Amino acid sequence: MLFHHTGPVCHCVPVRQAVPDRRKATAGVVPGLSAMLGAGLLAAIAPAAAAAGTWLLAGAVIAFLTALCGAFSTSDQSRRFVGVGGGYLYTRHQLGVLPGRMAGSTVLVGRIVAGAAIAGTFGVYVVPQHPVVAAIAVSLVAMLADALGMRPSRGVMIAVLVITLAGLALFVAVSFAIAPPPALPLPPDIAGKDDPGGLLTAAGLMFFGFLGFERVTSSSQQEYTVRQMRVAIPVMLVGALVAALAVGGAALYQLGGPRLALSPAPLLDALAAADAQLLQPLMSGVAGIATLFGLLLAIGSIRRTLSAMAEFSDVPPSLAIVGERGVSAPAAVISGLAVAMAAALLNPPQAIGVSACLLLFYYAFTNASARLLMPAERAWPRRAACFGLGFSVLVGMNMSVKYLVVVVLVMVVGCLAGAVTSRYARN
Repeated sequence: MLFHHTGPVCHCVPVRQAVPDRRKATAGVVPGLSAMLGAGLLAAIAPAAAAAGTWLLAGAVIAFLTALCGAFSTSDQSRRFVGVGGGYLYTRHQLGVLPGRMAGSTVLVGRIVAGAAIAGTFGVYVVPQHPVVAAIAVSLVAMLADALGMRPSRGVMIAVLVITLAGLALFVAVSFAIAPPPALPLPPDIAGKDDPGGLLTAAGLMFFGFLGFERVTSSSQQEYTVRQMRVAIPVMLVGALVAALAVGGAALYQLGGPRLALSPAPLLDALAAADAQLLQPLMSGVAGIATLFGLLLAIGSIRRTLSAMAEFSDVPPSLAIVGERGVSAPAAVISGLAVAMAAALLNPPQAIGVSACLLLFYYAFTNASARLLMPAERAWPRRAACFGLGFSVLVGMNMSVKYLVVVVLVMVVGCLAGAVTSRYARN
């Protein structure tokens, strides 16, 4: 069976069971790493190349450090505050209602737009003739699966990870094995030229490729010991970094910064440049599997965020009601429809930029709240949260101005909507 149905899960204070076998320390790495190796590597390298050229590889390292600090902060707080909601829950408890609403609104909209980026990437790789229609359709399919309580089994998650890694490894091997075509003369002001001034912008875009670590660090279903977490987090994020550097380097080798910056489907275009068009259908299939899996995880994450916010009446409380299949079907439907709408309005590079900017500020709140934990509640040093706060703000503030405007609008609207909903719920 590809999927199994999950039973009811308490959305307030779920009972967690520790993973008893130390060999299972990296158990959560499978879904977490699978979620990372989707649109982030298939599409994010193009806008990152447009910002900084080959400096996108250094940007990937900065994005890795930002994600690593965020993972440390969420893992510490998940043991202190048990429940569904991640950084929204932690920020609300540690910093107060208003910062909690700001964090909740940024993560909710950020994850919706991230889902749109994943769906759009599915469209450009699998159905390039009609990418928007395909993105909307796959969003609705994932919505239906989530609303029915369908979850990938562990065997499916392992298979997706193996297929994705094998496909990316083949791409890297072929790209580096074949000499690239000669470079063409290009105007000096074209996007994709090597520009260290765009390093932090590229880091923000590459940060999208590291999203997914909360599958381990803030899981509400199983709790890892401190020793297990110290293995799982570095393994997951270092694996994502190695993949990002290898795939980004291979695409740059074949296409160069300017051609990569203009590519809607970088891996397919790099294979064409390497005269390996016969492998394009295979790569399209790998991309389809990776993005479909990532989209299902994304919609589930949006639904859980909605349910957590409904617990505190920052969205209608009815969205926290769990049905017979163990999920809130209205929250799942709203999540899927929001992703489909965003996919219709934004192409993948735009969606990646908006999502990364929103989630960078969300992790700024998460790291800020982690700084307030007592020493006995920590597995990682407080300076990790301080560095995480600094990286998140620094990288986020170097994103496009239009993305920053979106962040401000989302925070303002989220706070106002939360205040109105909370007052209505009390009355």
